[in-house]
Amino acid sequence: MTDIMSVNRKWFMAAGIILILLGTAAIMVPIVASLAIEILFGWILLVGGLAMIVHSFRALDTGKCLLRLLVGVTYLAIGGMFLFYPMKGVITLTLLLAVLFTFEGIIKIAIAVQIRPTQNWGWMLVSGIAALIISAIIYSGFPGDVVWVIGLLVGINLVFGGWTMIMLSSATVTE
Repeated sequence: MTDIMSVNRKWFMAAGIILILLGTAAIMVPIVASLAIEILFGWILLVGGLAMIVHSFRALDTGKCLLRLLVGVTYLAIGGMFLFYPMKGVITLTLLLAVLFTFEGIIKIAIAVQIRPTQNWGWMLVSGIAALIISAIIYSGFPGDVVWVIGLLVGINLVFGGWTMIMLSSATVTE
């Protein structure tokens, strides 16, 4: 991991700055960010579903056409529901986001332990703990705070992730 950080120091810095800027924007307008995230996710599922449906018909001779078609239709239906019912989609994504932040926090803490001799490794630990705190905040306010919570908490998480990248990029590698 330290080899990757030293070789890609400038990329870590640039990625950190971009994450901080995006996170700040999401924090400033959390409702807009929540709806934008939900709508983007809806379009991704919709386009992905269409691609899977087309692929299922192109794979007729493999015998797995029906299963691929069902997956594509499911993606299409869920993407369509997110686009036609954005607030219900925000509720669903808020719960999924809580699960994501829980796993992210656990993984970041594990990575922090692995890179522990590296200078500024504690920033990864703090980022992991912050992700776990964010997931706890979502669980505690669910479902009442769903309108703004995705945008705000994704913004906060992006800012923490950005600072982590910047701090790791500025670390001197100690073996």
